[in-house]
Formats: sequence, structure tokens, C-alpha cells
Amino acid sequence: MAQRVETGTDKLIGEVEGAVGRIVFDNPERHNSITTDMFAALAAVVDAYQHNPEIRVVVISGAGGRAFASGADIASLDSARGPSRDPSSQGVSNSRGPAALGRLTKPLIAAVDGYCLGGGLLAALHADLLVATDRSQFGIPAARLGVGYPIEGVEQLVGRVGDANAALILMTGGRFSAEEAARMGLAHSVVPAKQLGAEVDRLCARLVANAPLTLRAAKLSIAAATGRGDRQPALEAIADCWASADFAEGRAAFAQHREPRFQGS
Repeated sequence: MAQRVETGTDKLIGEVEGAVGRIVFDNPERHNSITTDMFAALAAVVDAYQHNPEIRVVVISGAGGRAFASGADIASLDSARGPSRDPSSQGVSNSRGPAALGRLTKPLIAAVDGYCLGGGLLAALHADLLVATDRSQFGIPAARLGVGYPIEGVEQLVGRVGDANAALILMTGGRFSAEEAARMGLAHSVVPAKQLGAEVDRLCARLVANAPLTLRAAKLSIAAATGRGDRQPALEAIADCWASADFAEGRAAFAQHREPRFQGS
């Protein structure tokens, strides 16, 4: 049975079910556009999941079946910054929540159904695995709004799809189908909408069964290899794996021809 997590806003849902922490953008009447309150809640929930040893994988999605998140709520963000804002701080409000996703050292799955645009795509880019439905659309309309997309988002985008595809996405401001997103390397798989939940559950089960310390080491190593993280934390995480009780359990399970029971220690 899922346990609700207090988020401080009714537009962002946090739930824990077994070893899976779920985050749901819940603003369907506005295609799940993300307000400043939602960004703040997102950061708080991610930090709570990061420090909860029972949670082994996190899934982020959108409510309503029409959008993952259609972007940042421009009116909300502009109101929050006010007329005297420092231009050097532009993008800080709408990057704070997604930046928290980048600090998560547990596997993150983005379940995308419908629009995944702007700030929504910024959040999805932090996912280790992105599963999209065949009716999903991806894009960054910054060029059509006259705003500068956060540099950390551009770095994530280039790391995922390469500089040529990033230029296409950013400079045209267009929308791209799930199949196009998969060809670019943005989406890992595309499924019919009715199969999204089952596919995400399958991935969660597979990740939960694996050694948590190894998954953490893999995530930190990938970040270091792509220039998004430091090398030393990755090296320390790898060393932790070799010294862990889980490594001993993995060896024993292999020798005994049984499934391992990893504890994350």
C-alpha cells in the first residue's frame, strides 16, 4: 500500500510504495505546468527520498494522461522574481527543483506520457532511464518565449543527445515525437500509453533486485565520465562496493545458484 509523503502543495504528489519513491506533477488543468511551489516541493521530496534507506528507486511522472510537465509556469516564476530581479539570477527558480534531481544518487526513472516541454524536459533529463508513450511530445520552446534555458539543462541535453541534436531542439523551439526522441537518445524506450505503468514497474522490480551500492557507484561513475560529477566520489563508491556485505552476498548467491538478497550495506 502506498504511503503519502507531505509535499506542502496539492500540485505535487509524493508516495512511497515498498522500495519505490514516486513523484507526480499534479496540475493537469494546466498540463502539469510547474509553479514555484512545485519546484520547491520537488527539491524537498527528492532530498527526503535520497536520505531514506528503504527507497531504492525513484519514479517521476505527470498526472492526467495528457502531460508529464508542459514546462515552468511562466507567470508564477515571473511573479516570484519580481520586476527588480538580477538578470544573472534568471533561471534559478526553475532550475532549483530539477537540480535536486541531479543530486539523487539512486536510480531515477521518468515515465513520460504526453507533453514533456521546457522545465518539464529539464526535470526528465535528470532521469537515468526515460520511458515514453507513443503519444508523447518533447521540446524546449525557450526561443519562442525569449528566455534563456538554464545552462545546466543545456549541459544535460548535450550529454544526452549530442550538440547537433541539442542545437536542433533549442534553436527551432519545435516539438519532437517520442520516436524522434528515442532516435536522438533522449528516450530509452517507447510504449503504448496503456503499457507505461507495467513497463515502469518492470524496470523498478529489476533495479530494486540489484545491489544498491553498485547502482550508486554506476550513477556516480557515469556522471564523472560525462563531466557532470567529480571522479573522487565515484572512486569511493566503487571501493564501498568491494568492501560491502552485499558483495559477499552476491558471491554466495552465485555459488549457491540462488537470487541474491542485497541490503545496501
